[in-house]
Amino acid sequence: MSENKGIANSYIDKLVVKAIEKKKQQQQNMANKNKPKLEYVLFSQFDVLETIPSKNGTTTIYHLAKKDAPEKQLCCKVVNEDASEAARKILQSEASRLEISQHPSVAEFIKFGNEFERPYFMYEWIQGESVADKMERYSSKGFRHDHIAWLIYQLAGALEYMHTRGVCHLDIKPSNVIVSENDNVKLIDFGASRYVGEAEQYAEASLKYASPDYLEAGTAYPQDDVYSLALLTGHLFLGYVFGDAWQTQLTNRKRPQLIPGHVWSLIRDVILKPRKHGYTPISFAQRLACIDVNNLDANASAPIFNNLRNADLVLTPRKAFDRLPSQRFRYLEASLVASVVVITGAYLYDASQPEWRNIVKSEQQNNDVVSAIKPAQTASFLAQSPWDIEDALNDMEANVVSTAPYREAYQVQQVKLDNLYNQYQSDLSAYQNASSGLPGTLNSVRSELVTLRQQLSDDGALFPKTEQQLDLAMSHLNKASVNAIKLTDVTGNQRDQLVKLILNGKSKQADEYLKSAWLLNQSQGYFYSKVLPKQVLASVYQSVETHAQKHYYTQAIDEIEAAMTFFGRTAALQTKMRELKVARSEYVLFSTVTGQFIFDKQKLNVSLADLERNAPKKFSEVTELLGQMATDSIQNSHQKSRPAQGALLVQRALIDYNTSTRS
Repeated sequence: MSENKGIANSYIDKLVVKAIEKKKQQQQNMANKNKPKLEYVLFSQFDVLETIPSKNGTTTIYHLAKKDAPEKQLCCKVVNEDASEAARKILQSEASRLEISQHPSVAEFIKFGNEFERPYFMYEWIQGESVADKMERYSSKGFRHDHIAWLIYQLAGALEYMHTRGVCHLDIKPSNVIVSENDNVKLIDFGASRYVGEAEQYAEASLKYASPDYLEAGTAYPQDDVYSLALLTGHLFLGYVFGDAWQTQLTNRKRPQLIPGHVWSLIRDVILKPRKHGYTPISFAQRLACIDVNNLDANASAPIFNNLRNADLVLTPRKAFDRLPSQRFRYLEASLVASVVVITGAYLYDASQPEWRNIVKSEQQNNDVVSAIKPAQTASFLAQSPWDIEDALNDMEANVVSTAPYREAYQVQQVKLDNLYNQYQSDLSAYQNASSGLPGTLNSVRSELVTLRQQLSDDGALFPKTEQQLDLAMSHLNKASVNAIKLTDVTGNQRDQLVKLILNGKSKQADEYLKSAWLLNQSQGYFYSKVLPKQVLASVYQSVETHAQKHYYTQAIDEIEAAMTFFGRTAALQTKMRELKVARSEYVLFSTVTGQFIFDKQKLNVSLADLERNAPKKFSEVTELLGQMATDSIQNSHQKSRPAQGALLVQRALIDYNTSTRS
C-alpha cells in the first residue's frame, strides 16, 4: 500500500514540476512579447544594405549602415522569429566564441544583446572579397604560391590564438575567408565553432572541408582545423574546380603539377592522418612558407593580394642548387663521394646490427672463455627498451653460453621492478583514475557554467561586466580542459582504449602507444633523478645570491645549510658556504670601522674567527687594512672632536682577538 502511495506521489510531483515549467515558459513568452521588436529598433537607427538568410533558415544577417554615418557599417545576426530555443542557444554560443577569439585576422566582435524579443549579436562588416569569389573570378588557374603562403600564415595565426583560448573554428573554407580592400585577411562565421573537446548536437561545418575524425566522433580538436587548412591550401594551388573533383585530386597518390613537391608532401601528411599529423596551424604554415621565390611565374598564377606587405617576415626563399661553372674539381668530388660511400656503408652495417651484439662483442675475450660481465655492459644492455631486450634475448639463442649473464641480469631487474610495482600499485591506480576522471569533471563544470549563464540571461540578470567575467572563466576552463585531456593521454588509465584499438584491428596503434608511453615515463624518471635536482639547486643558488646581494648573509648561509641536508655536503656547497661567511665577516668589520653600521663586540669577534678559518691567507691582509683604517679614523675624530665609535670597537676587537689567539 505504501509503495503504491509512493508511486502516486512521485507521479504527482512530476506533474507539478511540468506545470511549473510550463508556467515559467508562458511567463517568458509573455515577457518576450512585451519587449520591443528587434527589427523596429535596428531599422530606426540603421539602413539595411543587404539581407542574408542562413542556409538552415534559423538566422538572418543584416548588413547595416548607420543613418547619420553611412561609412560606419556592421553586420547584425539575429534569430528568426519562428526559430527554436536551440537556435537561440546556438547564436549565443557563436557570439561567445567569436568574442573570446578576437585576433587581427578574425572579424571584430561588437556586442551581444538579449534586450529585445530575440537575441542578436553584432560584428564588423569587412569590405573586401571572399577567397571563394576570387576562385570563381580566376577559375582558369590557381593562385600565386607566395600569396597562398602569406594567406595561410595569417589564417594560422588566428587559429593558433583561438586554440589557446579553447576554441576550434571547424568551418575553414574559401567563403569564410575575406581579403579586405587593404589586403588584411579576416576569418568569419563562427556558427560551427566548438570548444576544444566539446561535442554538440547541432553542427554547421562544411562536409567538403571538415575532418573525417570530427564528423565521426562529433568532438572538436585543434587538429581538425589544421586538416581543413590543408584542404584549403590544396584548393588554392589547384584553383577553382567545379564539384568535388579537387578533393579527389588531393587524395590521389599522383601529385598534381600545380602543387610543388614539398607542399604536396605536407598536405598528404595531414590528409592521411587527420588527427595524428603532429602539426599546429603555425608549424603547418611555416613549412608551407618555404617558397622558391626565384622560380615564380607571376603570369601563370592569379594574385590574392594587391601587395605582400610584411610577407618577407615569414616567407623563406628556397633557391635552386647553383652548379659550379667549372669542372676542375670533378675528380676531387668523385673521390670524396667514394670515400663518404665507403665510410657510410661501414657505419650503416655496424648500425644495422642489434645493439646487444655490440655490447657482447666488447666483452668476449675469445670463443672458448666467457669473461665476467662488466657493470658498464650490464647497464648498457638493461638501458634498452623492453621490446629491444626481448628481441635481443630471442636473437641470443645461438649464443646461450656467452649471453647467459645478460639473461640473469634481466631476470633480476624484472623481479625488482615487479616488487616495486606491487608496492606502489594502489597509489599508481589512484593517480591514473584521478587523471582519467579530470576531463569529465571539467566538462561537467563547464556545462554547469553554460547553464548558469543561460539562466542568468533568461532572467535578465546578466549584465555586461558579468558576461565578460563568465566568458573569461569559460576561456580559462577550456584551457584547463585541453590540458586535462593531454594529461590523461599521458598519465591516465588507457586500458579500455587499448582494448578497443586491438579489437578494431588497430594493434599497431596500440603497440605504438605503449612504446611511446614507456619512453615518456623513462624520460620522466630521468627528469626526476637528474634534471629536476639540478633545477632545484640552481633555484637555491639564485635565492642565495639574491639575499647576498642585499647583504642578508646569515639568511643566505642558512639556505646553504638547508640545501646540504638534501644534496649532501658537496664541494660546491662547502665552497659557497666559505665564500658567504667571508663576505659576511668583511661586511660586518668594514661596516663597523667606517661607521656605516655598528656591530657589537661579540659579532666582531665571530667575524674575525670566521674570516681566519675560511680565508687564512686573506686574514692578515684584511686585519692589517682594518687596523690602518681604524687608526686613521680615530686620528681624524680627534681633530674633528667627534668620537669614532666604530673604529674604536674594531681596534679593540683586533687587539683582543690577537691576544686570545696568542695565548
